[in-house]
Amino acid sequence: MSEPDARSPQPDTIVVARSPGETRYALMAEETVLAVAHRRDADVQPGAVYHGRVKAPVPGLGAVFVDYGDALPGVLYVKSQPPEGSAVAVTVAVPPRPGKGAELKPVKVSITSSAKLPLLAEPAPEPVADWLARYGASIRAIICQPLREVARVRAMLGDDAPVESHTADADVFAAFGVDEAIEAALRPEVKLPSGGSIIIEPTRALTVVDINSGGSDPARANAEAMHVLALELRRRNIAGHILVDVIPTKARTALPRILTKALAADPIPAQVVGLTSLGLLEMTRQRMGLSLAEALMDKGELSAASTAYRALRAVVREAAKSGAPQWVVKVSADVAALLQGTLARAVSEARDITKTEIQIAADPGFRRDQIDVRPA
Repeated sequence: MSEPDARSPQPDTIVVARSPGETRYALMAEETVLAVAHRRDADVQPGAVYHGRVKAPVPGLGAVFVDYGDALPGVLYVKSQPPEGSAVAVTVAVPPRPGKGAELKPVKVSITSSAKLPLLAEPAPEPVADWLARYGASIRAIICQPLREVARVRAMLGDDAPVESHTADADVFAAFGVDEAIEAALRPEVKLPSGGSIIIEPTRALTVVDINSGGSDPARANAEAMHVLALELRRRNIAGHILVDVIPTKARTALPRILTKALAADPIPAQVVGLTSLGLLEMTRQRMGLSLAEALMDKGELSAASTAYRALRAVVREAAKSGAPQWVVKVSADVAALLQGTLARAVSEARDITKTEIQIAADPGFRRDQIDVRPA
């Protein structure tokens, strides 16, 4: 049996969508979504550089806590422990997660002794700039929405960048199938071309992947699963220790080679260790930022923040269709608390965009993902 085609499509399109409090990015190749990123103004961004202060050692680890300005201190692994209270320059490798501070890395930049610490020294690089630098001439179009985002991205990338405006009324993420791809990437099951499937189940310690042939040829299902898994790891930004429960076949010894080849297009370093004595395929992928599920979900459902941003996108979209001067956004209590607190600046941005008054109303009977937007 021949292996599935291992060629990876070359990225050709970047989609950029600005909405109140958030900029969303998608990297695409031949209408396939390869990667997505959500840059939320209120969140700590991977790649941002901070000047902070050492607080205390982390018990039992070669690391120290660093106050870099967030509510929770970050963790910085060090070879030799710097004095408590000393200034240190760090970059965010992994943003904070619920109950966990950010993972930090040291950077070699000078710190002005008179500076008031902590402070943000350099904002995080934008995904669109990183992708254009990496893929260069293969990027044929950078599609932006709304129109003011075209000017911002063009000013950042230069006049030679292929920046275009998405002029249709529909949300650009919906129009290019990115929303649909994100919804699929938040589900555990992924179909294989021959009729089988893989189940991707992240846990606290590692990610487990199960391959099901679904009545098709098991060897072919295994081989197809390697290519599908390589894409899903990138699209979902899954990192850490990954175990794949492959279907026992005589051809399974070739699977580490097939997966290694399939991962070649992924810019994030990964290592395929091989098959364990129990026949599990073992690999690791470097952690760079949050996974898609960590960024958008909370305990198996859409997070309050994700619903809040979705509500603001909805009111901007509806206000563009109507001349109503006032709008009511009805959401669950926890979503309303965010919009009235941490995300108040995003609500102000929505008011500036729509030139209307926007009221946030909490309904205790609403599910977290439920939104109702209507004129006041």
